[in-house]
Amino acid sequence: MRILTRLVVLVLAVSSAFAAEKRPLTPADLWAIKRVGSPALSPDGKTVVFTVQEWSVDKNKSTSNLWLVDVTGGEPRRLTTANASDGSPVWSPDGTRIAFLSKRGDDENASLYVLRRDGGEAEKILELPYPLATPKWMPDGKAVVVQTKVIPELVGKWAKADLAAMKKEIKRRKDSKMTAKVTENRQYRYFDAWLTDNLASRLLVVDVATKQFKDLTPGRDNLFSNGGDATFDVAPDGRSIVLTMNSTPPPFREDNNADLYLVPTDGSGALKILTAENKGTDSSPTFAPDGKSLVYTRTKTTIHNGESRRLWRHDLATGKNSPLTEQHDWSIDEIKFSTDGRTLWLTAEEKGLLPIFRFAADGSGPLVPMFKEGTATSVDVVGNTTVFLNDSTNRPGELFALNGDGSRRALTRFNEPFMAQFDLGRAESYWFKGAAGADIRGWLVYPPGYDAAKTYPLVQLMHGGPHTMNRDSWSYRWNTQIFAATGAIVTWVDRHGSTGYGEKFAMSIVNQWGDMPFEDIMKSTDFLLQKFPNVDRERLAAAGASYGGYMAAWVLGHTERFKCIINHAGVNSSYAQYATDAPHGFPQVMGGTPWGDVAGLQRQNPMFYAKNFKTPTLVLHGELDYRVPYGNGLELYGVLQAMGVPSRLVVYPNENHWVLSPQNAIYWHWEMQSWLARHIGVKPTLEQPVFASADTK
Repeated sequence: MRILTRLVVLVLAVSSAFAAEKRPLTPADLWAIKRVGSPALSPDGKTVVFTVQEWSVDKNKSTSNLWLVDVTGGEPRRLTTANASDGSPVWSPDGTRIAFLSKRGDDENASLYVLRRDGGEAEKILELPYPLATPKWMPDGKAVVVQTKVIPELVGKWAKADLAAMKKEIKRRKDSKMTAKVTENRQYRYFDAWLTDNLASRLLVVDVATKQFKDLTPGRDNLFSNGGDATFDVAPDGRSIVLTMNSTPPPFREDNNADLYLVPTDGSGALKILTAENKGTDSSPTFAPDGKSLVYTRTKTTIHNGESRRLWRHDLATGKNSPLTEQHDWSIDEIKFSTDGRTLWLTAEEKGLLPIFRFAADGSGPLVPMFKEGTATSVDVVGNTTVFLNDSTNRPGELFALNGDGSRRALTRFNEPFMAQFDLGRAESYWFKGAAGADIRGWLVYPPGYDAAKTYPLVQLMHGGPHTMNRDSWSYRWNTQIFAATGAIVTWVDRHGSTGYGEKFAMSIVNQWGDMPFEDIMKSTDFLLQKFPNVDRERLAAAGASYGGYMAAWVLGHTERFKCIINHAGVNSSYAQYATDAPHGFPQVMGGTPWGDVAGLQRQNPMFYAKNFKTPTLVLHGELDYRVPYGNGLELYGVLQAMGVPSRLVVYPNENHWVLSPQNAIYWHWEMQSWLARHIGVKPTLEQPVFASADTK
């Protein structure tokens, strides 16, 4: 008995020691987390296939493999082990095979593979000169539909000679010493890629047995969208596909008008437009199980102004398009039919959460919330089984199944042991009165080991968009726990213009990007200073990226209450932003134009208030950022330096709007933590990375 008692005491002591050894989360830890990908349910609803991505900081690259897990429970089992990036898994209709994309061995591009459910080697089905994307099985299980790109003048009839000619031309372009990009189009770049190579999108159906394929969109000489890939769905009878395509012809003087097209699978290329009456965006089409109709999301304008995405239905027999959620003030994200076609499963943002809703497919009745915790994405439904990914401010994403009572049960726990070692800050939300007396929601993360008797700095984060929302979610970039781990109270606010609070609220900042959001952020700061007397008023910092960077520059020109500012990829200059990759609609939301209402444009231009710049500012930007061209960052830094304002510039020649490679991202965090440490006295959670350049002190 004494031995047993001593053993229990020893176990408790060891457990307590381990609990006491919990440490703060560091930026490097983000890259050790296993990232669980979108789930796909087997046709019988019993098994889920999904991906798990793992990163190597040393190699600066990732690998991902396919995994299986039973919805009734049990340990997940690894299906593929290749040192590759397996992705986009989809079940064959009979549930015996899984099609997926991967770049393995000698593959030059992402190629189509098929693997039997019971294991064995994956069989390579198709590789083309450009990567394949978005595989979907045909209903008979004999073929898979994929997207790719081509050089239209060389593709011809897809003979071997055509493919060889394309490969040769791709190599010539890559090796050419003449590197000029030439255009007369208004939109000539997208995110981090140029659109001047005259590529076109194609939809192919690939016979799995013969490995032969058929072009379903022959003769097309443009991309489906300027982003390249498009959303599509295969009809239950396999005779047609509904595809989202841009209807605006070059030179793209007008904004992209995404429409739905019916594409026959006989290869005739006789496309039929289904949404010609709408000049806005029609997207995310999904066939009803009976094949008689389809549902999709629609906005009536193409301008990025906060308009909600409504749910619509197209009746294939009559050609009639009709709204389903016009009476509901929701912006729809994901759509999934129930097996019987009577119910739609949807996700839509709601006040800081991304819940799962159930909705009658005929449009009657309310949106019924089925699950409302954190952020739910990648919903899949078969029969009575619903699976999804879910994450929160305190937990990376894992795979869950939905119980009948609206609760969830975990199907994966890849990161539980790893996350158990960290001392995370408590997260909560709060409400306060903002601009125009509106109720505004903020999110708050306390530093680990928060003690009300101690004094803390405050970091006010400002989210981008502008029409997005601060979700209760886990981020691998702007992670509030990473900021809180330095010993600061961290907050960010769903200020005016945020989504998830109704269309009117989201659209309230059109032509006034700076005014009400700034007031909301200042009133949030006042509220928190009153709520927390232990917040040091002399140690306040503000940070933001993209539109959040716009707000950082706006704050810089409108107040001196913050001791330092961080501006990443900020829309700092209304003139420089005319070089954006998404220029359409910009004049309609920024208050004016350089050729028209110049006064209105200037009033909303952060650089117009440069005479007030006094706060030390860290400016970060990627040279491949075409969404917010990096001239925005250089212009702001140049003005700050000329004025003698303490400032620091960090430019990444190989990063886009985001900092995506591990070593760059870790260093990015080090720069931000060091800047905050210098000006508001936080304690960085990492030392200068060993891979940093010498000129970083």
